Amino acid sequence: MGDDVVLFEPVLLALITADRVVEEKDGKKAICGTFTQFNAPLFPVQYPPWSVYASVTNVEGEHTFALNLTHSGTNQVVFSISGKCQSPSSENVLEFLFPIMGAVFMAPGNYHLTFDIDGRQVGSRLLKVVPTQMSPSQGG
Repeated sequence: MGDDVVLFEPVLLALITADRVVEEKDGKKAICGTFTQFNAPLFPVQYPPWSVYASVTNVEGEHTFALNLTHSGTNQVVFSISGKCQSPSSENVLEFLFPIMGAVFMAPGNYHLTFDIDGRQVGSRLLKVVPTQMSPSQGG
């Protein structure tokens, strides 16, 4: 028999959208202003910078990761961020801070935020973009 290969199934612990995520000097993360929905009177719309925090465990060795946001109706990609990560032990928790700048939402609707390890989705969440009515005092 050959070498025994132990395969780990990555476990997503968190996938959070927030106004901002700050890493403190001691390594702790401050997650400020979490949200699940954007509102917009007009489209396309671009929001001020915002952040995504992700954490995953049960990963050992070097792997690739990807964070993707797509419109559920059209599959239009709003953004895609990818890279490599490494963990010396499957017991470790890997944390990712993603500042999001310049993301343009072309239409209202449901958007799916997904987190992948080695091309396999380990978790996702819904982000809604909702049209709002402009009041006459707002102009337009």
